[in-house]
Amino acid sequence: MVESHEASARCPNGFHKSPSGVCETVTSHQGLPRCPNGYHRSPSGSCEVVTVNNSEGNNNNLANNGNANDIGTESPSFNNSTISTSGLCDETLWNHVYNPARLQVVDPCKTVGGIIDSIKVENDGDFHVRLRVDPQFASMINSANVNGQFGDLVLEPICQNTVTQTDAKAACQNFHQSLNIPQVGSHVTVTGSYVHDLAHGGWSEIHPVTSIK
Repeated sequence: MVESHEASARCPNGFHKSPSGVCETVTSHQGLPRCPNGYHRSPSGSCEVVTVNNSEGNNNNLANNGNANDIGTESPSFNNSTISTSGLCDETLWNHVYNPARLQVVDPCKTVGGIIDSIKVENDGDFHVRLRVDPQFASMINSANVNGQFGDLVLEPICQNTVTQTDAKAACQNFHQSLNIPQVGSHVTVTGSYVHDLAHGGWSEIHPVTSIK
């Protein structure tokens, strides 16, 4: 198990520490592919980034492609919730979003700030990142986010991992988005398309993500 226990008590045998710091029961890998280095399988069966000590200088979270994620430690300040993002989004990323009709576009390019609460590897090759948004972006959160994502905004960096979901393979074929994701607990600035995911009750997402800084 990959985890730093500095500044926190070690969980008892058969448990690991979740990103929230809670000791969770270890889920057996029997019948499931092993999660990539720096991840463990949560009770829900999803690969979830392990908890690390924020004082560490290196990020041990690795995606399936083997790239280390950079750590973002500086917290930018925002004067208001409306930030000009004209020209900052890569529209070609939509060519690699599977079944794009499931995403209702609210704003084609938006920038938001917040703290990363969780990082998971999805079967469609994307990362599923939960972002606890800064107060000035609270209006981006709807009831589906509250009920299904602990009140966090969802970030979806696409085509970052091995795709095992059949209907998503074509979208990521011969394409890999090289996007480093800072570790859990980092304050970041994220730019991408602000959408409602109709396949998941309409919760709000930045999907696809153009940049995370």
